[in-house]
Amino acid sequence: MEWSSIPGCQVDVPVVLRGLLDPEAAQTAERALDWLVMSGPMSISAVMPAVVPYLLRLAADPSLPRRDPLVGLLLVAAALSAPTDPDNAWDLAVGGPEKDHPERAQCRAAFVADAAWVQRLLADDELRADPYLDDEDRASFVQAARL
Repeated sequence: MEWSSIPGCQVDVPVVLRGLLDPEAAQTAERALDWLVMSGPMSISAVMPAVVPYLLRLAADPSLPRRDPLVGLLLVAAALSAPTDPDNAWDLAVGGPEKDHPERAQCRAAFVADAAWVQRLLADDELRADPYLDDEDRASFVQAARL
């Protein structure tokens, strides 16, 4: 992938992703990743759709040093990539019109393309037992991946 071709993307994304595997660097890599994939408190950046496939694969690994925060970031991506209802003033005020945020549709497409990895997360016994991943969170994953 040519990371530098994505608006606002740093070319060191692979270093950040590899850092998520290192128990000593995972927390720092996670903070760097947050800066890369979020363009504001309630919006994803153009980088998010490109990293979703990598994050899904990483989150499916129960031995990942900081798995829960990564699953949480994927939940944020799923929720914030949901289409806005053009007839809902609140939705438009918070998320803006779809035409102004192509990264949302791209992120949904990434979840759909990797729906098998989403299914793996949803079927993971460890995550299923975790109260952190409740029914609403699962529904968000299902909707994003169109399962």
